[in-house]
Amino acid sequence: MKNRVYVLYGGKSCEHDVSLASACNIINELDKNKYDVFSLYINNNGTWSKPFQIIKSITLTELKQLDTSKYSQIQSIFDFFVGVLNTNSIIFPVIHGTYGEDGKVQGMLEMFNIPYVGNGVSASSIAMDKTLSKKIFSSQDIPQAKYVSFSKKQFHSFKNSCVQLIEEEIGFPCFVKPSNMGSSIGINRCMTVEELFLAIEEAFNYDYMVLIEEEIIGREVLIAITGNEEIQCSLAGEWQRKISFFNYEDKYMDAELTPIIPAVLPKKTYLKMCSYAKNAYKTLGCSGMLRADFFITENHEIYLNEVNTIPGFTQHSMFPLLFQRSENKTYTELLDYLIQLGFSQHKQKNSLQYIRG
Repeated sequence: MKNRVYVLYGGKSCEHDVSLASACNIINELDKNKYDVFSLYINNNGTWSKPFQIIKSITLTELKQLDTSKYSQIQSIFDFFVGVLNTNSIIFPVIHGTYGEDGKVQGMLEMFNIPYVGNGVSASSIAMDKTLSKKIFSSQDIPQAKYVSFSKKQFHSFKNSCVQLIEEEIGFPCFVKPSNMGSSIGINRCMTVEELFLAIEEAFNYDYMVLIEEEIIGREVLIAITGNEEIQCSLAGEWQRKISFFNYEDKYMDAELTPIIPAVLPKKTYLKMCSYAKNAYKTLGCSGMLRADFFITENHEIYLNEVNTIPGFTQHSMFPLLFQRSENKTYTELLDYLIQLGFSQHKQKNSLQYIRG
């Protein structure tokens, strides 16, 4: 009997459309001779579609046309978990950002004892929270850009002192980010106090915590990590680009992006990046996969920018490219490997004892 793979995508997230693009690639690249492949769409309101089996390639337009209006949120979730899943099933979550990459979906799957691909609850939730993850990485002496963070209440109650702290600790130019968000959504580069106020208010549209970081002048270099207990780093990669900051459209809409794999780096610098990436992976308790994003200065100083527990799988995404170039394997073989890791992690969790005696 074939294993069933449910590709879970969409969701209540500003990265909804990116999730659809990632899911479309995954669905089309999964080996239909090896798996029964189902799409499982969650709309922007959180309503789940009924699973739809995919037996041949599907277009992004077709994925967007699934109708969820007939179902209530509670009923659609109940129908799925009670009536569809069997012991040969695994979920492949590809919900980027909130309600998917932040541990919420993973927690629900854990409660139902369902195998899934990728990182668990704690690794997902901590990595998604840029402020919390930075504090944890600092405890491991992983170099990062200087930063400060405020809650919405803190900032609105003490605006002048918050701005003074930013000017003293960070300076200009600086970057303002929502603490829990990805794909460069809600991020702005600020040169003045006036721009800073506008950027912070925009960031609060996406999260109640805001992060302000110093600007690091350098190249953005990425590494993919795969594995559970035994982990491995890919080659380093970077995008050939003429701009210093990638916004949402640059990351996902620019067909002219050119990946450079391997990135041209001294071997010592690359090995140090791998060491920091593996340390971050182990510290967070990651499993399955991670993409670690670094800044490298002209003097080869290394700064960890952020980590992504569900990296992009779009046609322009670096994570699958890094794996393919590093391991000399296909996109389909990458998916097979991640599914294998998911089943293995689930088996290990089920070997634990939850009853005393």
